Amino acid sequence: MKNLNVVHNVQKGFTLIELMIVVAIIGILAALAIPAYQDYTIKAKVGEAPSLSGAAKTAVDIYFSENGTLVGASGTDSLGISQPQSYSAKYVSSVTVGARGVITIQLNTLPELGDASADDITLTPTSNGAALEWTVGGSIDAKYRPKT
Repeated sequence: MKNLNVVHNVQKGFTLIELMIVVAIIGILAALAIPAYQDYTIKAKVGEAPSLSGAAKTAVDIYFSENGTLVGASGTDSLGISQPQSYSAKYVSSVTVGARGVITIQLNTLPELGDASADDITLTPTSNGAALEWTVGGSIDAKYRPKT
């Protein structure tokens, strides 16, 4: 009988095709995750708007509770609030109160705001009898709008 030496080749590491599949999967996940992350960061920056509008919103609520109507709830004099430009920050340029208590929040023109740059957010009050309900609108894309 002959003595046969059988050599077994044991694979060490990954093959090229396995590495290419992993890189492709990572690429696909990155292509989906990066836009979602950018939208999330823009929405977080736009989130500065409702916090700056808090004083104006409270003033409109108080005006309504004292007068029972939104007629005359506009501007700085009737509501006792500061000038629109005093409500500004990094991402918000002004907060104004228009006719019937409609609050308009103007966003700054900044590249980090992406599609929301220079847009506005409106908070519109409507009476449900004893209190006000607020509706969010404006020129800002719906995916960036804050919830009241």
